[in-house]
Amino acid sequence: MKIFLGYILLALVVISKFTPAQEKDNISLNLIEPLPGRQLELNGKPFYIIGTVSPAGSKLKINGKEIQVDEDGAFLAYSDIILFNDNGVTIGKLLFNISYGGVDKEIDKTYPVKQIVRTTPANKLEFDKSWQTLPSENQTVKIGNNVKVEVKATPNSKVYFNVGGSDENYPMHETSIVNNYIWGDAVFGEGFKGLSDTVKGIYAGSFNVTKELKDSEIKITAVNDALGTITETAPGKISTFNSSIPEIVKTKSYPNLIIGRYGPDLGYKLFLDGGINLEAINQLGSWLECRLSGDETVFIPEADVNIMPEGTPLPDASIYILRTEDSAGFVNVDFGLSGRCPYKIIEHENPQSIEVLVYNVTSNIDWVFYDRKSSFIKQIKWDQPKDNVLKVMVYLNEKTHWGYSANYDGNVLNLKIKKPAKRNSGFLFWSNQLKDRVIVLDPGHNPDTGAIGPRGTRERDMNLQISMQLKEMLEDAGAKVFLTHTTGPLPLRERKERVNSFNPEISISIHNNAVPQGVDPIKHNGCSVYYYYPQSLPLAELIHRNFVKGLGLKDFGLYWDNLYMSRIPESISLLVEPAFMIIPAQEKLLLTYEFREKIARSIFNALKEFYEEYSQ
Repeated sequence: MKIFLGYILLALVVISKFTPAQEKDNISLNLIEPLPGRQLELNGKPFYIIGTVSPAGSKLKINGKEIQVDEDGAFLAYSDIILFNDNGVTIGKLLFNISYGGVDKEIDKTYPVKQIVRTTPANKLEFDKSWQTLPSENQTVKIGNNVKVEVKATPNSKVYFNVGGSDENYPMHETSIVNNYIWGDAVFGEGFKGLSDTVKGIYAGSFNVTKELKDSEIKITAVNDALGTITETAPGKISTFNSSIPEIVKTKSYPNLIIGRYGPDLGYKLFLDGGINLEAINQLGSWLECRLSGDETVFIPEADVNIMPEGTPLPDASIYILRTEDSAGFVNVDFGLSGRCPYKIIEHENPQSIEVLVYNVTSNIDWVFYDRKSSFIKQIKWDQPKDNVLKVMVYLNEKTHWGYSANYDGNVLNLKIKKPAKRNSGFLFWSNQLKDRVIVLDPGHNPDTGAIGPRGTRERDMNLQISMQLKEMLEDAGAKVFLTHTTGPLPLRERKERVNSFNPEISISIHNNAVPQGVDPIKHNGCSVYYYYPQSLPLAELIHRNFVKGLGLKDFGLYWDNLYMSRIPESISLLVEPAFMIIPAQEKLLLTYEFREKIARSIFNALKEFYEEYSQ
């Protein structure tokens, strides 16, 4: 008996000794965002953290703060990061404390961090590398152009520069900037607030190029009475084009038109067909600044043009006639140009009209021909508001159009305007306006996963499921529905061509949302809709209204946004984000057939309303 009791006591000692360690081994963290090793930008805001802990029922603290955990272990937190110094380098850390069954386990994850721009310390004279010194890339300019020089350095210094080792020094003026908002928060969160930090010691200047230069360096000197003198060379060198021969380039031809921008990597200005000659007046690294008119320019990538032989004349075309032609579903407006020219299309709603600006052209219009098989076009007016710019206004009789395309056939620019869909006939007061409608659905993402939920759910999978359910619903109502892809990947830049191959009346790209770091998703989440072209706004409003009414989620907003899949002018095109992948409760909803059916039904109802109101 004593021996038996001894064995029992020994077993209890063994159990008490090893069970906590075994329990600790069973505790784990699956972190989805932010992944360890990813650089985090410090902007004064906390970071959102998503993932799961196991076993289910575990308790979680992050950096000492208790975090709500779903019954299956999924969590979303919004937390500051711990900063510490590691051999002179600032590192960020998240400390996870997971508790289960009276056993605690600590897990820490470390991150490289990027500091927000701050004023350079005043106790040492230095050029601050957290700011991009200009010119940052090699630059080729025409004589007579200005070159901007900029640097960040110790405040209250005297800063100047010279070009190519000349004796002439150009002064630089000290300015400051105010960091008072974060981009992501301004768009999706708290708005234009959250920061109030003035950054001093930014020095700017410029010089006018008056002579030919070849790979000339710009040396910048800073002088501080108390701290001494320092000099550095700007990264970019300056050269000039041949002053007597214009630099002419010709745009290349692509399935997607070339994007002309307001500046390198800045906003969209216009789209360029292939075969258009332009005068290059400036080159900033891989970007060419090209003249559109006397005082207006556009930036395009150097890789998207061919350099024309010396002696190629400056772009200069004329136009003699504007002509309309009616066809089933469309009206064409043809511009009879003598050469291909850049153009910009602007839509107006009051009155309903399309404005076309054509550059590098001088008008000699004597005729405007109207094809009166249709009264869709009310009137066409034109004028020449400034040298080399033709402005054509196409006024419509209808309250809207359903898309447009513009392309060259030789030197004739064809603007093809899609008429509103015709109403389906019905019996007495009933008709099915969805019957035979051609609609394209684009399941967002793939090959990339899109956003990932705390449980590891991939956005692209949910987008496809919703698209398939909506497709079935619309086809049951008689619509002709096509998906851009189902089983395989389709790169984003190939999707516009796939959409247009079906010649749809409407295209909808289906996504589910996340927010950038710096925005609190616990407060800012819900359903949202995005459009680009004015003809898509009425449908965007209807879908947004149906989401808010039918999904039971917060209203995250209706947005104009420069998204690729909403920037398809040939149809009514938009993008939807019904729910948030990174919110545990919404991720769980998206995993159910019933909630995805609610999303599909909301879009279905909006499409039905749209056709009933806007078909003619």
